[in-house]
Amino acid sequence: MPVIIALIALLLLGIIVFPFLNKLQFKKMSEEQKVMYLQKQAKGLISFKNISDGRSGTLYYVKNKRKIYAFPWELSDGRLVCTRDNLFEKWDYPEDKPVFTDEEITQVLSEIENFNKKNRIKLYLDYGNQQEFKYDN
Repeated sequence: MPVIIALIALLLLGIIVFPFLNKLQFKKMSEEQKVMYLQKQAKGLISFKNISDGRSGTLYYVKNKRKIYAFPWELSDGRLVCTRDNLFEKWDYPEDKPVFTDEEITQVLSEIENFNKKNRIKLYLDYGNQQEFKYDN
């Protein structure tokens, strides 16, 4: 019986407590530490990391473990609505903040569409000519 209680306690720690502590730790990191963390955690050439603060948060897009772009969002009607002005003007990292190329913008939009197909809660952007990209999947 004590073994079962210990296993349940470990399971609860792994499912609830540790992820919560990791999120709190991430919020307290400096921008430089966040960049290093995102680069280490990136899987593959393209990666997304969503950090939620409840009804708002930031979706980080990491390309080739070198370039990072943040999409700040607010929850509205079950959707993540991007609140960033001047979408795709410049990368957030590296520090010299290079300008987006047309090819990179197309790739990011394609990756967001793939992200939205895989996730129940979708990210909505207001990009260019005030057109909202809608994903009805």
